[in-house]
Amino acid sequence: MTGTPAIARVCVDSPLPHLDRLFDYAIPAPLAPVVAVGSRVRVRFAGRLVHGVVCAIGATTDFDGELTPIRTSAYIPSYTDAGIALARAVADRYGGNLWDVLRLMAPPRVASVEKRDPRPGANEDDSALARAREALGVGGGEWAESGVFASVVAGARLVWEALPWRGDATGAALGPIPARAILAAVIEGCVLGSSIIIVPDARAVEAFVAAARDVGLARWSARSGGQVAVIHSDDTPAQRYGAYVAAMRGEARLVLGTRPAVLTPVPNLAALAIWDDGNSSYREQHAPYPNVLAVAAMRAEREGAGLLIGGFSQSVAARALVEHGWAEAAPAARDAVREAIPGIAVLGTEERDREGGSGWHWMPGRAWAASREALGVGPVLVLVPRSGYVQGVACASCRAWAVCRDCGGPLAVAARGAEPTCIECGLANRDWHCSECGDSRLAHVRQGIERIAEQLRSMAPGSDVAVSSSGTGIVPDGAVTGGFVVATPGAIPAVRGGYAYAVVVDAAALVGPGLDGEEDALRHILAAVAHVRARREGGAVTVAGALPDAVTRCIATWSPASWAADAYAERAELGLPPARRVVEVEGSAPALAAAQRLVLGPTALVPESEVREASASGGARAYLVSRRATQPIVDALRALQVERSRGGQPDLRIHVDSALEPAG
Repeated sequence: MTGTPAIARVCVDSPLPHLDRLFDYAIPAPLAPVVAVGSRVRVRFAGRLVHGVVCAIGATTDFDGELTPIRTSAYIPSYTDAGIALARAVADRYGGNLWDVLRLMAPPRVASVEKRDPRPGANEDDSALARAREALGVGGGEWAESGVFASVVAGARLVWEALPWRGDATGAALGPIPARAILAAVIEGCVLGSSIIIVPDARAVEAFVAAARDVGLARWSARSGGQVAVIHSDDTPAQRYGAYVAAMRGEARLVLGTRPAVLTPVPNLAALAIWDDGNSSYREQHAPYPNVLAVAAMRAEREGAGLLIGGFSQSVAARALVEHGWAEAAPAARDAVREAIPGIAVLGTEERDREGGSGWHWMPGRAWAASREALGVGPVLVLVPRSGYVQGVACASCRAWAVCRDCGGPLAVAARGAEPTCIECGLANRDWHCSECGDSRLAHVRQGIERIAEQLRSMAPGSDVAVSSSGTGIVPDGAVTGGFVVATPGAIPAVRGGYAYAVVVDAAALVGPGLDGEEDALRHILAAVAHVRARREGGAVTVAGALPDAVTRCIATWSPASWAADAYAERAELGLPPARRVVEVEGSAPALAAAQRLVLGPTALVPESEVREASASGGARAYLVSRRATQPIVDALRALQVERSRGGQPDLRIHVDSALEPAG
């Protein structure tokens, strides 16, 4: 049917897979000046007023009846054509709904932000960018010497083995993140168009904002403008939405932010950079569960942008891009490694045995002696794997684990003098006695950060002891100048010039049970090492704990790229991710049976050699699928999901690239 030119095709807010399509609505005359592609609107759908996004505007419709008019519209679009196309591609990759990706892409709208006039400021931005390029030495100088950074804006895709930033002639660095190097890699992209830097947390955001400020780039604000749009959930709704709109319009040409920043639509994307890509915060917890690294790779491919993936550790997923020939490795020169890192000693079982009884204290004797000596030079870091007070206790006599008398779950102690309490059922086990020997005395086996800090205060009276964790509060960067800092992974406060010494206690506890357990341990330990002064400045680290041999070698020699390459080769031989991809389905028994027939039945889409079942439980099945067969299987499962939803059975959920849980 032919209609007026005022017809909008709208993606509506619905969780039902069979409604993941565009619906036609009339654009009433009063709204014609504001409704455009990307506008957020309110429409009547199935008897309810719901949110929607205009994805196209045309003059014809296939609907035979009278079109329902759009009820209200935002003042300005929240998405671009390219942004909507990216959202559709991400939804297809993960077998999800377009609406879900659009919701992840843009912050909630704020009407007052939309009423502001765009800031011109192009000449001021060009001048600021030129000054920043000069300050960073782009085109020559420190960062350009390797030739690595200049290639990113030319479209190179690099997996970078980063080293700690130690400062320059202007002074010692506050924190080891090489933010200036990453800025140097992408700054040229801001001249050509736009660049995006994705970081894992608020601390990293502040490090990059400070580095940008040091070279003359201002954080965007509605009042004064600026070149850096920060996309971060800690900001107010107006600040976050305003920065998003400024980035989308090209008013701020450098986008910096946490996980959502990777989806930000920008004009002429020239370069992306991801810092610490293996960080768990990059795994989206909302459907369709996109991963930052995968989305960044998609954007680099689709938009012809360069991509820099860097970190002190190297994820196996990033290494896979190198092994598949999609990206190039940018290794650190061994001379540079020796110049940048501290001395590192890993105390395993043999080393602790040689030391005698003191070697098996949570703080080994040699580490304690080095810590006391280093206190006279600078702050000392103690990295503790566990939060809380005591996460596991045992009988002090026979060493049998202390378990709940009611459910058999493990016991923990929440504070000094507290009763042991079951971790699983919460029962306080008053007057506990060992079921093996009858003793009532408890040994604190799995000590948390609060118990370690308590002991440190007793061991070093008169020394300051700062505690940094999510439970006790995060110590800000630059707040510590001396004494001990006891921190959990991810909560280490940066100190000016670096720590004089660091001890990683109970390092084996950092190795989790999953496929990425070793990788996560390396991330945490190498991050701690990076916070310590270089060996030439007297910096040293002791890692206490029995770690896998490959992890020990990687830490002792600072060789994360070699570890990642070996880990990928091993997984490829075993057919494990990321050599293969995980496709998980959840749902009712009939839904899972239908999915099983599609994936592994007699009429399956792909050969049996391309897919195998990885796990099956009551309500879920996971498959390991070759990379080339993954998208056809995801598309087929999505079609099945839509068919069941249309039939009134929305009981099948798809999760692509989910974590592969350990057996048992």
